[in-house]
Amino acid sequence: MDKEFLLAINVTSSGSAEQKLKWAFRMYDIDGNGHIDLPEMIKIIKAIQEMLGSQQVKAISATEPGGFSDDPEDRAQQIFHKMDTNRDGILDEKEFIEGCLNDKSLMTMLTSTGKSPT
Repeated sequence: MDKEFLLAINVTSSGSAEQKLKWAFRMYDIDGNGHIDLPEMIKIIKAIQEMLGSQQVKAISATEPGGFSDDPEDRAQQIFHKMDTNRDGILDEKEFIEGCLNDKSLMTMLTSTGKSPT
């Protein structure tokens, strides 16, 4: 477990954007089935809001054209809908990574660093 923790710290602090997102996807895939569903996304957004604080999440979300809802469940639905490009009701790793890479505010919020990864 300590090795996994150290790897996670290393990836989130010094990995490429894609490495960070692959790690984030595995972390957010709560049940380990290889997909993120809407209930998992809601848990993710609530946890991020608790960790970063609502003011920082609002500041990140303010960069999104049209903004995101202040309600974590509404925000999760907005993000999920935006990322679920094939409309199958689940996010695979590719949709998650592409969705984040194409949206800096999502990337910043979902990698939970408080700054946009490079």
